Amino acid sequence: MGKMERIAEIAKDPRWWTFYLQRQVGNPARRAALARRVAGFKPAYTPSDLASAEVGLQKLTNSGLHELGQLLSANQARDLTSYFEQKKVRDPYRSSVPKFLPLSDARPPEAHIAHHDAQDIINAPGLLELANDPRILDVVSQFLGCKPTIGYMAAWWSYATEVGPQQAENFHRDVDDWRFVKLFVYLTDVTSESGPHKYVLRSAPQNKLTEIRRFEDEEVASIFGAENIRTMTSKAGEGFLEDTYGIHKGQPVQSGHRLLFQVVYTLNPLPYAPKQPVFDMPAEASYDPWINRVYLKTANRK
Repeated sequence: MGKMERIAEIAKDPRWWTFYLQRQVGNPARRAALARRVAGFKPAYTPSDLASAEVGLQKLTNSGLHELGQLLSANQARDLTSYFEQKKVRDPYRSSVPKFLPLSDARPPEAHIAHHDAQDIINAPGLLELANDPRILDVVSQFLGCKPTIGYMAAWWSYATEVGPQQAENFHRDVDDWRFVKLFVYLTDVTSESGPHKYVLRSAPQNKLTEIRRFEDEEVASIFGAENIRTMTSKAGEGFLEDTYGIHKGQPVQSGHRLLFQVVYTLNPLPYAPKQPVFDMPAEASYDPWINRVYLKTANRK
């Protein structure tokens, strides 16, 4: 896509306007104040288990991280891995590379990640249900201050390369919305060798290293303390919620590969999500239309 085409796309999609506006504000306290105002215009959400939701909220607020434990059984995680092994992926940083099966020899050796398409994620067994799990929505709604939006869903593989850390394998802050929280679920076992996620505890509200750029490991450790860098290894099926305005990265894979499912819960729809819902709301489902409006088409909406 050329520069002028890119400008035209942004100009006609209001989601990009909000996205770029909030990226101009780096001060965490100011972002939080503006997020509260935005949340006041969104629908309210009543948690099904307020006590549990408040525990999760306290953990997210205090450290930026809330570990959820086993969300999928070993068999469910294995079935999902087998499902995604048969679905082609794309290298998001090399658009000229044709799609390939994730564990095939067609993967370019320098490709460190590969993403699945939205349609394949929606059709994956159990993932939409997991994204709508009340245990997760209860905590997320308390953190956002309103009914959340599933702003984006992703499933991607991470691979070992000889290139060194690339892109999000370097420390950074995410700047997706005024306020947002991300669900991470490992679909494969993740050890210290297979690309564990790393998070800097209590970094989200600190007005330090708020520029939108990549940060060196030594820079982060010297400012926030090496003891506050948490390495997230776990068995397949385990998950955690994280305020990724806090500083984090994906450690490069040393051996094997990693498959991860992610849901981004936001105040506003995100511009890099599908432009139109990719799936009809199942007739028997009780998924909230507002929460799922980016991905699911309801009968009363064109």
